[in-house]
Amino acid sequence: MPLKRAFKVWCGLLAATVLGCAISIRWLDIRIALFFIKNVNRFALLGMGLGSGILVSGEIILIIGLAITHMVRGSLPNFAKALFVSCCASLSAFVANDHVLKVVFGRLPPAVLLHRIPTHVFHFFRGGQFSSFPSGHMVMASAFALAMIRLQSRTLPILTVLLCIGASLLIVGDWHFLGDVIAGAFIGGTAGFAAGELWLEHEKGRGGARQHHANSAEFRGILAQSTPPRIRRRELRTLTTML
Repeated sequence: MPLKRAFKVWCGLLAATVLGCAISIRWLDIRIALFFIKNVNRFALLGMGLGSGILVSGEIILIIGLAITHMVRGSLPNFAKALFVSCCASLSAFVANDHVLKVVFGRLPPAVLLHRIPTHVFHFFRGGQFSSFPSGHMVMASAFALAMIRLQSRTLPILTVLLCIGASLLIVGDWHFLGDVIAGAFIGGTAGFAAGELWLEHEKGRGGARQHHANSAEFRGILAQSTPPRIRRRELRTLTTML
């Protein structure tokens, strides 16, 4: 996708995300959270099994496994490369969200509704890793999915379904407000798409370099066959210096 067009699409999605978050925070978040508040303890085991620590550990193990495989075999299939890039994008986005954005916005999670309805939506620059906005799980999942879709487009249907299921569980389980999930999807999607684009540019550059070296080697072979023996060494030395 051309950079100018991609930027226009991103600006449109940013505007839609801001509008969606504003509507959710103003009219929907508290009502939806109160409706599902009975699920806070009902899905406790699921929350423990899919905690951020377990997901991060799983991605790190996968990255290490792929790196060792690459060192042993010397290369990786394209699908494995896409997995590696997607995991790296997911972890990077998750760390940035947890240590920067959550600290900046400082929104309390829906569990506070068990005690009282919060009077302030955000507590700017007073948040932490357990703050609610944006959703860290959604950031991680969206970054992984968008990078994977960008590099392996055939994964679009299954990853889209899984993202929708994950987003629904975050809301139904009362782990996050709707606005948290919307913001997390946009931030993670941005990180994943950017990682995929950078990797494609990297691969394109490597392909061009390989083609250049192959053409240079072929040209040197043709010159060596067609040049008289007396001047062959001098011409080859000059050509090698130029290339």
